[in-house]
Amino acid sequence: MSLPVVTIVGRPNVGKSTLFNRIIGRRQAIVDDKPGVTRDRNFSEADWCGQGFLLVDTGGYLPKSQDIIEKAVKEQVEIAIEESDLIVFLVDSRTGITIIDEDLARILKNADRDVILAVNKVDAGKDEYEVGQFYKLGLGDPQPISAMIGRKTGDFLDKVIEKLAKRPVIEEDDDAIHLAIIGKENVGKSSFVNTILNKERQIVTEIPGTTRDSIDAPFRYKNQDYLIIDTAGLKKRTKIKENIIFYSNLRTYRSIQRCDVVIYLIDAEKGLTKQDVQILMEATKERKGIICVFNKWDLVAKDHRTMDEIKRYIVEKFGDLRFIPLIFTSVKEKQRLYKTLDLATQVYNDRKKRIATSELNDYFGPILAKTTPPATKGKEIKIKYISQVKSNPPLFVFYCNHPNLIAEHYKRFIENRLREKFGFIGVPLTLSFREK
Repeated sequence: MSLPVVTIVGRPNVGKSTLFNRIIGRRQAIVDDKPGVTRDRNFSEADWCGQGFLLVDTGGYLPKSQDIIEKAVKEQVEIAIEESDLIVFLVDSRTGITIIDEDLARILKNADRDVILAVNKVDAGKDEYEVGQFYKLGLGDPQPISAMIGRKTGDFLDKVIEKLAKRPVIEEDDDAIHLAIIGKENVGKSSFVNTILNKERQIVTEIPGTTRDSIDAPFRYKNQDYLIIDTAGLKKRTKIKENIIFYSNLRTYRSIQRCDVVIYLIDAEKGLTKQDVQILMEATKERKGIICVFNKWDLVAKDHRTMDEIKRYIVEKFGDLRFIPLIFTSVKEKQRLYKTLDLATQVYNDRKKRIATSELNDYFGPILAKTTPPATKGKEIKIKYISQVKSNPPLFVFYCNHPNLIAEHYKRFIENRLREKFGFIGVPLTLSFREK
C-alpha cells in the first residue's frame, strides 16, 4: 500500500523548501532568498506520531524563465489536486495576501481535496496579529508556523495527521501479484500493457509522453491473479516541462511502493542509461522484486553480437545490480512477453521464499569454516549461527562475535553464496550481522 501524499504549494519564496526540510529532518532541498532557486525535484518519506506520508516540495521544480513562473505555480496546484491526498497551502505573514495567493486559493476552494492553510514566518508571538488577514482566503483557520525555527510546526503536523486519518483506506487484493511497469518515455510501457491485457486500454503513439491516464489493470494468467500498476503521464493540460518531469518521477516512486515486482523496460536500441540505473537502485532500496526487460529487441542488429554477449556486457555495467534478471522482448513482434510474466512470477515467489534455519546452517557451516571472515583490528571474527527471520522481502541474520567488523567484500561473498544455493533471482537481500 502506498503512503498518502502531502504536497506543499504556494508562490515562490514563501518558505516551501524550508518547511520541507524541517519536516523530513534534514537539509535535502536547496534554500535561498532568491525566488525559484530550488531546482531539485524533491519528495521524501516523512513521519509524525507513527503516521507515515510522502511529502512533496513543489518549490523544487520551478522553471528558470521568470515570465512563466506564475503559470507554472498555478499548474503545480492543479496537478497537486489530482495527485495528493492533502495539500498544504503556504503563505507569507510578512508580505500578506498577494494576487497570486488569491488566485491559488480560488483554485483550491473549488477542489475536492483537504487543504491546510499554513502562514509561515510567524517567528514570535508578536507576529501572530498578521495571521488574521488570511481568513479572507476562505480556506479555514490559518495555522501560524515558523519553518525556519520550528515554531508551532508540531501543532501544524498534528493537523496534518488529523486530516490524513479521515481519508478512506482502499483495500487492495493481497492475492494478486502487483506489477509496476516502469521505464523512461517511449520504451513501450503502454504497448506492453495493451498486449498483455489484449485490450487497447491506453492511447499509444510514437510521441514520448502521450500516455495521459494512469490505470490499475487486473488480469488472470495461468490461474494466478495479477494487477498491473502502470506509470502513465499527466493530463494533456500539463504544459510546463518541470512539472511533467517531477510528477512522472513521483508517480514512478509511488508505483514502486505499491508493487511486489518492478518490470523495468529499457529501449534495447539505446541501451542502459544512468537514469535507468538510478531508478533500479530506488527499487532495490525499497526491497522490491525486479526484472529488466530490454524491449524493441527486433530493432537491434544482432549479426555480430549474440544475446549472451550482450547480457554479459550489461551484467558488467550493473555492478551491485547483477542479481536482476534480464529478458529481451519485442512488444511489436509479441516476442517473450509471457515469458516476462513467468519470470516476474518466479521473482515474486522467490521474494516470499523462506529457508529453514537448519538448512541454512548445514549449508554455510563448511563455507564459513573454509573461508572465515578476515580478522580486523587484530580480532578474530566468528559467525556462529544463521537464521532467516523474515520473508517478502527476505531478511537474514548472521550472529557473530564482532558484527561491526564484518568487511563489505565478505558480506558480498556471503550474499553470492546465498544466491548460488537458494536462488532469490531478482530479489534484493538484506543481511544483518548481530551479536549473539
